[in-house]
Amino acid sequence: MNYKKAVVLGIFASASLVFADGPWTLSACLKQAKEKSLKLESAKIREQKADVSIEQAKVANYPTVSASIGNSLYDSPFRDGPQDHYRLSAGISASYTLWDGGTTKLSISANELNREATRLSTKETERSIQESVLNAYMNLLAAIEKLHTADASVELAKAEFEHYNTLFEAGSITKKDLTQSQANVLQKEAAQLSAQLSVNTSKTTLRQLLELPESAEFEVSAPESDVKTPDELSAIPSLDDLQKTATDNHPGLKSDSLSIQVAKKNTEIAGKGKSVKVSLGASASTGLQAWESKKYGSQIKNGYSHSISLNINIPIVDGGATENKVLQAQLSETESMVTLKEQAKSLENTIEKLYLNALSADMQWKAAILQVEAENEALVVAEEQRNAGALTYTDYLSQKNRLESAQSTLTNAKYTSLLARHLLDLYQGKLD
Repeated sequence: MNYKKAVVLGIFASASLVFADGPWTLSACLKQAKEKSLKLESAKIREQKADVSIEQAKVANYPTVSASIGNSLYDSPFRDGPQDHYRLSAGISASYTLWDGGTTKLSISANELNREATRLSTKETERSIQESVLNAYMNLLAAIEKLHTADASVELAKAEFEHYNTLFEAGSITKKDLTQSQANVLQKEAAQLSAQLSVNTSKTTLRQLLELPESAEFEVSAPESDVKTPDELSAIPSLDDLQKTATDNHPGLKSDSLSIQVAKKNTEIAGKGKSVKVSLGASASTGLQAWESKKYGSQIKNGYSHSISLNINIPIVDGGATENKVLQAQLSETESMVTLKEQAKSLENTIEKLYLNALSADMQWKAAILQVEAENEALVVAEEQRNAGALTYTDYLSQKNRLESAQSTLTNAKYTSLLARHLLDLYQGKLD
């Protein structure tokens, strides 16, 4: 049985390693971030603290019991006769609050609301982490695509230089053209190095968000890269629909709404400072004085006493302490309301910005596709003119650079559109 268990555990461990070392899709990255993020772990600890606070609030409803044992050494210097100098006392007491003006009940209710608000706050933290992962993931995809473009440019520049070197040796081109071709190779290699650095930086950012060690193999697998045009994607919902869905599914707004309710409960609790409080108490005690008499049993028996009490506390003057607590609670309540309004305005602005970004990126994407096609056609013409001697090499390079610039613009527009759409999905709760 132990052998079988070891085999099963080994299979699961191997599968885990394969998953960790294999290509990371967007969904896998989001899942990893939700499970391993240290920020999310801290948020979950705050949830546990909220649970403990509820239990602490409930304890106020429980009776309390305490025992005491006292040992005293004493001396009466002006007393005649022998002295024992030792006294023992023992007792037990209990108390139970019958009425505290409803403070305990309100406190429990406030802590339960706070626990729910804390859980929603954890959800908001989770979304914030997912948003960071989406940004890092799309930045990495764009960087990889730009690196592929840079690699192709380097290969083309090198092939072109070799061709021009042959032409120079044959006397068909000038030394200036050959030198410009060589300089072009160096420029493309510098751009390639910069693109590689961008890929490495983007990988590090994403890897750290996923809490993966530096030694981990990290490659992404992105079906999103195969999308060629925004027409292949689903239509963007209307702004009104996006605003409504985002508002209904935003954990931060729900958390702030609960925080207002908690603040109202705390205001009520603060006002209970002038409430009458009633408690029931009971105690029992005994003791003995050693050596004074060796009849310890009789001492304990005769020294035993018990009592029961009903205590009523009626506040009269507290120096304005209750009024100050109520004022502080009311200010916290107002502050929570302001926070909710600010959060709602911020969400509205964010959704509108993402919506406009998505529409704009789609249009820029389509325009960039046409621009790349136009620059490709222009490059074909430029090559023909260059081969016919009707175009200088400098003008020819300028056309090639315009094509690469158009390709870079296309890449930026493409991944800006994809990111905006994914963020809209996130705010609508589709990635939960």
